[in-house]
Amino acid sequence: MALTVETRAALLQVRSAAGLTYQASTSAADDVFEHFFAAYDKSFVLENEKEGFAGFAECLALNDGPGYQALSALYGPFREFVVVVRNTSETVLGGLNLITFPLAESGGAGHLLSLNLNYIFVVPSQRRGGVFRTIISDLPSLALALFKHTNTCDIPREWDAPQPSPAVYTFIEQNDPYRMTPQDYVLDTQATGVDQLARIAIWARQGAKIVDFPYVQPALTAHQEADPNLVYAVLGAKGGSLHPELLSQHLQRFFAISVLKGRDPNDNAEAHQQLARLATMKSAGARVALLEMVDLERLPKPGADHGAGAVLTLRGLLSP
Repeated sequence: MALTVETRAALLQVRSAAGLTYQASTSAADDVFEHFFAAYDKSFVLENEKEGFAGFAECLALNDGPGYQALSALYGPFREFVVVVRNTSETVLGGLNLITFPLAESGGAGHLLSLNLNYIFVVPSQRRGGVFRTIISDLPSLALALFKHTNTCDIPREWDAPQPSPAVYTFIEQNDPYRMTPQDYVLDTQATGVDQLARIAIWARQGAKIVDFPYVQPALTAHQEADPNLVYAVLGAKGGSLHPELLSQHLQRFFAISVLKGRDPNDNAEAHQQLARLATMKSAGARVALLEMVDLERLPKPGADHGAGAVLTLRGLLSP
């Protein structure tokens, strides 16, 4: 990727070999954020999963000043970005919201770049044209370029070498088709034009694996509820499992900054419970399995009657 840094301090522009332009910002005070939010707000319909304008602004404010100083003292360097994706005609194709930070690899093998892809969307008029696949292909290099150019003094020493590039782990939240309410299932499927289970398969074709962990997203605001109807997935992870310490470090940062807007995850019931579970797994020498997506034909239909008392989850169906 060729990287061009604009004169505005918070704005980065990255052009990919595939012809897409990524305009990224770490601030809510420029038109990148405005363009991002306008397209984002039309692309997500489930209220518990949506971040509001004020919530995004509050997160982005933590990229600088006293908020950043306090959080980076606890968790190390990080950056959260909003990104608008355009083509060569400057048409808005979609957008991204992600948070990035380096994490120590298990066994002292250096640092990887961990990112949480909070939101990704392609605007309705541009869907089914390969834009999503191109963005996912560009994402590791894009995230690394954005992080390095906004943390020039804080990148791990080994990243100064031109080769090899660090590993990039991309974590995402996905709807669990078996835990969604019938109303949410229909509403989201109608809005996107993609069935919930088919969406899991689309991500699997990009290399995503389901993290075999009982993930719950803490409430984004005091007016929303925690969301237990999700599964957590990862792209780029090596092997068939994760060290629980790595997942714990990732969730600490994601929860503290993107979800809780600077608050301590241990003061939130859902976040604390998940971090405590990972600490117990670490003490026991256990690892967190990564589950492969199987053929859709082998999975039961979400929403169908599977018998009295049957409680299906995607993780349960994919677990050996």
